[in-house]
Amino acid sequence: MGKLDKEKEEIGWIKFWIGVSVASIMGLISWFVNNYESANELMLFLDIISVLLIAVFIVILNKIGLEKIKELEDI
Repeated sequence: MGKLDKEKEEIGWIKFWIGVSVASIMGLISWFVNNYESANELMLFLDIISVLLIAVFIVILNKIGLEKIKELEDI
């Protein structure tokens, strides 16, 4: 497998994990909206922390993906 193909595959994996992360955030936010009156405070706190951590993960993955796309220009 050539370097170009390897870089494209890595970008594909990054896109996959960004998609999974976005779907996870959407699920966590919808759970929060549906349960904020009945859930205990710890569960709500953990839900918010999870959303924030996944959002940071998305930002990091996005930065890595953009760097890899810029590397494709040099190949």
